[in-house]
Amino acid sequence: MMELGPFRVNPDGKTLSRNRHAWNNVANVIFLESPAGVGFSYSNTSSDYEKSGDARTAVDAYTFMLHWLERFPEYKGRDFYIAGESFAGHYVPELATVIVSLRELTGENPTNLKGIFVGNPYLDRYMNDKGCLEFLWNHGVISDEVWANISEHCSFDRSDGRLCDKAKSSYEAGHIDPYNIYAPICITSPNGTSNSSSYLPGYDPCIQDYVQVYLNNTEVQKAIHARINTDWSLCSSLPWKDAPLTMVPMLSWLVNTGLRVWVYSGDMDDVCPLTATRYSVKDLNLTVTKPWRPWYTPSNEVGGYIQQHEGGFTLASVRAAGHMVPIFQPTRSLVLFYSFLKGVLPPAVPLWRP
Repeated sequence: MMELGPFRVNPDGKTLSRNRHAWNNVANVIFLESPAGVGFSYSNTSSDYEKSGDARTAVDAYTFMLHWLERFPEYKGRDFYIAGESFAGHYVPELATVIVSLRELTGENPTNLKGIFVGNPYLDRYMNDKGCLEFLWNHGVISDEVWANISEHCSFDRSDGRLCDKAKSSYEAGHIDPYNIYAPICITSPNGTSNSSSYLPGYDPCIQDYVQVYLNNTEVQKAIHARINTDWSLCSSLPWKDAPLTMVPMLSWLVNTGLRVWVYSGDMDDVCPLTATRYSVKDLNLTVTKPWRPWYTPSNEVGGYIQQHEGGFTLASVRAAGHMVPIFQPTRSLVLFYSFLKGVLPPAVPLWRP
C-alpha cells in the first residue's frame, strides 16, 4: 500500500486511490507477510514466535507456496518469480535455495521458479556497515576527518572493537531520513497531525501513518479476511535465531544453477546502500559481460545504471530513489521490473534524442 501494490491509502486513512504503476499491471502478484507474526500473519502456537529466524522463514514460505498452488491449481506451471527488498536480501535467496535444492533432489518443480529480483538488499553484515558509512561520507554527511578515523580503526570484520565503535559514533547526521537522505520527512505536530517537511512530487513521507490507521480499521480487517481486532503495526519485534553474516555464497550458488538473479538499488538509500551492494557483488567474483551503462525509461529519462555478469547476474541502480524504490520512483521501478520479467536489459539509448 506504500509501494508497488494496486492501491495507495489516502491521507484521510479511510479511502484508497489507484497506483498507476503497480506491479500487477505486468504480473500476478502475491504479497506474503512473512515471517509469522508480521502484519496480519500469525501462528496458532505462540511459542513459534520464539523460533523465528532465516531458516524457519524460508521453510514456512515454501510450505505456504505449495499449499497455495494446491488451492489455486490454475496457477501451476506458470513462470514464478520471487521479489523483495531490504532484509529480503536474506528471505528471497533463502526461499529460492529451498526451491532449487528440492528441485534438484526430487526432480520435481512445483513452483516453476525462474528468477529472483531483490531491491536494496541486506546482503552482508560487515559490508553493509562499511557501505553505509562510506555512502554518508560520499554525500557530505560525515567529514573527511571522521571517515579517515573510521578507515583507520575499522576493518569491518569480527576483529573490530571499541576504537572502531567510537570512530563510527563520532558524527551527527541530523534529522534526515536514512531510507532516502534527500527526501522530506514526516513531522508530527503537538495536536497529533502529521505533514511533510517539504514537497516532493508523488511522495508523501507520512503515508505509513495513513496505512496504519487504515489497516487497524475493523471494517477493513473484515473486508480483507484478516483476524478482527488485530493491532497492526509497521514493524514487529521478533527474537531472531539465525541469519548468515553474508549471502554471497548462496547468491553465487543460485547463479551457478542457472537461476535469473537481478539485484537493484535506489541510489539515495543509506540503510542498504548501493555502495554496500557493490561490495557484495564484487565478492561474487563474476566476470562482467555487459559493462555499466545508463538505462532509459519510455519518457527518455535515465532511469539508472545497469551491468550484467556471467551467468546473467545483473546489478542495476535506480536514479533518485531511496530504500523503497517503488514509492520514490514508481515509473522507473515498473520499467526495471518488466525488463527483469522479460529477461532483457532495459533500453540503452533513449527513443529519441533532442
